[in-house]
Amino acid sequence: MSHPDPPQQPRWQPPQYPGQAFPPPGGFAQGPPPQGPGVPGPPFPGGPQGPGHPPYGGPYAGAPVPPGGDGGRRRWLIPAAAVTAVVVMAATVWATVSLVGFGGPQPESVLPANALGFAKVDLDIDGSQAIDLLRFADRLPDELGEEFEGVEDEDDTAAPFAEVFADTYDLEASEVEGWIGRKVGVASWPTDNTDFASEGGVAFAIALAVEDAGAAEARFTELSETHGLAHTMVDDFVVFSEHPAAIDDYHDQMSAHGDLESDDVYSGDLGDVPSGSIALAWVDLASLAGIRPFREQLATEFGAAGTVQGRMTASFRVTGEYLEARMDVFGLSVEGEDLSWLAEGTGAGVEAMGGLPENTTVALGGSGLDRMLAAAWENDALPLLDDQDRRAMESDLTSVGAPPPDGFTSLLGTSTAVGLSDFDTGGYGSSVDPTVVFRAVDGDPTALAAFVDEVVAPPASTGPRPTVTEDGATVVVATGGTGGAVLADDQVFQQTMAGMEDTVAAAFVDVRRALTHEEVRDPEQWGAVGVALSVTQDGDRAAFELRWAPSGG
Repeated sequence: MSHPDPPQQPRWQPPQYPGQAFPPPGGFAQGPPPQGPGVPGPPFPGGPQGPGHPPYGGPYAGAPVPPGGDGGRRRWLIPAAAVTAVVVMAATVWATVSLVGFGGPQPESVLPANALGFAKVDLDIDGSQAIDLLRFADRLPDELGEEFEGVEDEDDTAAPFAEVFADTYDLEASEVEGWIGRKVGVASWPTDNTDFASEGGVAFAIALAVEDAGAAEARFTELSETHGLAHTMVDDFVVFSEHPAAIDDYHDQMSAHGDLESDDVYSGDLGDVPSGSIALAWVDLASLAGIRPFREQLATEFGAAGTVQGRMTASFRVTGEYLEARMDVFGLSVEGEDLSWLAEGTGAGVEAMGGLPENTTVALGGSGLDRMLAAAWENDALPLLDDQDRRAMESDLTSVGAPPPDGFTSLLGTSTAVGLSDFDTGGYGSSVDPTVVFRAVDGDPTALAAFVDEVVAPPASTGPRPTVTEDGATVVVATGGTGGAVLADDQVFQQTMAGMEDTVAAAFVDVRRALTHEEVRDPEQWGAVGVALSVTQDGDRAAFELRWAPSGG
């Protein structure tokens, strides 16, 4: 779903951090999200549109399929994988100089509790976080090493804020460093103040930590005259905005609602944020959907009755092994449809991928996907399927002897994995098909063979014809060899997916194989990207993790 540009974007922003992977809908983290494998959907082995197309509902509804005759349409996988790695890594430059533990006074302690969205960066670091930083920096590809010289000196961590602030307001960075702190947060809140009518009834303010309140007060007094900033000093922060009425409205909101840090809902959501996170964003999706621009967009997408409920956090951290971006959603529902059907998964998505060949470049896996889809089918809750798609899907699956909902088990089994390898990374015009291996534990070989014959590789197809074999209780559909070592034995796979074992669906992109020497100096040092989706038992909370584990050093 696309969104209009949010009102009242602050002109000054703190240093960018890898939150671009999960930008809060309020627009607090700037920049486009990296395009990568996305949320892994059920790796359904085909779709009604014909061979080589994504399954029902488009690319978000499922994973890549065993190829038919139109191999060129599937080559988005390699550039997508490469872009994911490169963008995540570029963001790492900021990530590694901003390790935080969220200690001491935080920006949310001086911003209003009725915020519909909030984001912060904290550049304070402690000894253990500095050690993690240095361990991670040692694993980076050699060509990135020069970006991290001196990052262990925590006395320099105010410099990035000072440079950005000075550039924005035409100041000398050395002067700003004398008073600026190492924490910043921005919040946006709904208001009935008529001064904000043209902004959709939304105001914002930035809370910037200061080390010298007197010097900061003097500087912001000058900026009020030269740049029209409105500000107020609160504890160890200066709260400011570029809207002249924002600070008066800020005081009204604080008096009426108190501070965000004391809000039970906000503090409860933060209880699930991993410790040692780099930065944080939090959004109340229901409140966001209530403001005019987003409400109008929802009406366009879902009709006049379109509703959204739930909240979201996005957090970022660096360990000694990997950089991780994580998004948690709480009580999410759109048009009354929630995530309860995802709770049917059995939490072994990573294990499902482990049986794929070791040379796999892109892998997707899930456990209990058949039960998840069956529950969604019976409740008419499959995302992105209208009535026509549903009828077409039922007709096609019935024709191969796998009518839904039981047919999902016939085709997907109780544990499912699909792997792609042997890519030609020459570009979208390449004519070489990848090798595909599809594994379905407890699948029905007869139904899968019929599916291959009728949907994946019908007689008119000119591409490589998949074979259907049995490996014990597992049905294997493949266009290439499946023997030899397995992905679970690969050290980079183990490093990347560590701690993700309880996920209902997962993905793995081996960047070492996806990149070429023409793109980077040494692909072997770029490791892999891992993705995982986990869901609580009742589906009330879902967590999405995107992780980059470099293999240099």
